Amino acid sequence: MSKKLNKKRNFANDIVITGDTYAGIHAMPYVTAAVKSPDTVSKGYVRVIDGITKSAVINNIASTDPIVAGSGGSSGSAACSFQAGDNISTTERVLTLTDLKVNEQICRGTVFPTWMGQGMNRNGDLPQSFSDFILSTVAGKAGQQIENGIWLADAGGIFGTGLLSNDGVFDAGGLAASQMAGFSTVETAALETGAGTLTFFEDVYAKVADTVPGIMQKPGFGFYVGSKIYALYLAGLATAGGNGQGNMVTNQQFNGPTYLGYPVYLCPGMPAKCIVATYKDNIVYGSNNATDFTEVKLIPTYEYDGSDNVRIVMQFALGVQVAVAGDGVVGVDFV
Repeated sequence: MSKKLNKKRNFANDIVITGDTYAGIHAMPYVTAAVKSPDTVSKGYVRVIDGITKSAVINNIASTDPIVAGSGGSSGSAACSFQAGDNISTTERVLTLTDLKVNEQICRGTVFPTWMGQGMNRNGDLPQSFSDFILSTVAGKAGQQIENGIWLADAGGIFGTGLLSNDGVFDAGGLAASQMAGFSTVETAALETGAGTLTFFEDVYAKVADTVPGIMQKPGFGFYVGSKIYALYLAGLATAGGNGQGNMVTNQQFNGPTYLGYPVYLCPGMPAKCIVATYKDNIVYGSNNATDFTEVKLIPTYEYDGSDNVRIVMQFALGVQVAVAGDGVVGVDFV
């Protein structure tokens, strides 16, 4: 019996992990798992551009009243030559990538029991996909961090400039230096109740109608919110117009909630007390995925330094930008 126990213990400490290096398209399965797993990206709430090496120019064309009088009009006042309305303008925004990397160290003794729980064979054979399991796990954790970086960047400047802040803090200064600095803003007291959140949505909607009503006709126009506002909004919907029915108003399910018919997008990386109103194509997320500048390494350091560790290294780059600087509204409560 003791020999069997010792054999199992030794096997647990002798997990064989082969070192591998993946570059370019070969790194895609793991880099994609990191850069595409944030909810904001994976659920299609933004426009995604891959294959960028350093930066990308986002061009836009705006046309205002291009119609001029025809040469055969009843007034007869128009000339027969070409008449340009001169009402077409072009704008461009530059999306710049920020180089990022993952330097992670995992102890084999910590990961192995987890892998056994995932369906290790009874005979103890180590599945071929063990390395994939480790890389995918780390990529998933990186994706959670990227979700926050998309919206708020971070205090250390790792993520460059986020959509709503450049320093990891959602305040007036961070918003003024963010990619959405050109959006109109409306400040309101976002009371932490369902009813207060309904008022918050109403204020943002009114600001859109007043300043940029045209974006409401854009495909994918909707309201972007974080987890807290989303939860309070559902609570507000459940209790609105309850008509004295007591708990019956909360006994319901909301699938794909909307505000006045426009979708409400849940983005966990967004801060509390914030609503962004814009359309999907206006938020651009870029990465160097599928280029030769991505790399993933799995290094079995236990073979060289006497430890029981495996190191994971990922090299990639990403960035965010707003295509049309003024096409949006940010609802804030900085109180």
